[in-house]
Amino acid sequence: MKKVEDVKLDKSKLELAMADKCYSKTRLVANAGICYSSLIKLLNGRMKLTPQTLGKIAKTLEVKPKDLLKDED
Repeated sequence: MKKVEDVKLDKSKLELAMADKCYSKTRLVANAGICYSSLIKLLNGRMKLTPQTLGKIAKTLEVKPKDLLKDED
């Protein structure tokens, strides 16, 4: 099981969930209440994903938070 600080967004899974809702990155961040730059940093691995941010994104896309995470290796 991964530690909270080790979880990372899976870019492909996020993009599929966004496509399912017909969301652009701009619309996602506006509806989730996060900064566009934060989303980009998360996707590029330059910022740690917090449970709160993961929850906001998952709730906005109407998916479970675990559905947006990279699989364990």
